[in-house]
Amino acid sequence: MSDERKALSPAPHSEPPLRGFHKPRRSEPFRVRPRGASGAGTGVQRVVRESHAPVETDELIRSARKFAERSLRLTLEVLDQRRPIGQLASIAEPAVVSAVRTLIVGDLAPGRTLGVAVLARVAVTPVDARTAEVFAGYDRGPRRFALAGRIVHTRAAGWRLTALRVR
Repeated sequence: MSDERKALSPAPHSEPPLRGFHKPRRSEPFRVRPRGASGAGTGVQRVVRESHAPVETDELIRSARKFAERSLRLTLEVLDQRRPIGQLASIAEPAVVSAVRTLIVGDLAPGRTLGVAVLARVAVTPVDARTAEVFAGYDRGPRRFALAGRIVHTRAAGWRLTALRVR
């Protein structure tokens, strides 16, 4: 029996002993890298910083105006049934597409008997950094009609038409 006890000794420790558990492992203090110094993750940090940077207000208004003109022209072409409604789905929210579909099915587009709708004037008023109100006039024959809406800028999809009113 005494031979068996000698064979069953405790296993040796494979890890180093815990010394100075609460003390920092380095003797030198943490140093902050100067701005512009290359290191691990600086490319990722730069991309994240640029993607979250605020967009210039003038640039935002220009892009909103350009989007508003294109989207309202497309909306009028869909209302005149010169384009399929599926093309509107790429720039507008489902609620707007549904409302336009209702106008088409019920033949409720204002002044449709007067002729083709021609976009005359578009104005954009920013509400905040990512939202703008849009209003426009369009002509059908000798009469002038109005459109109003709201566009919202998202990172994923860019500008989207979120509300529309046709008179």
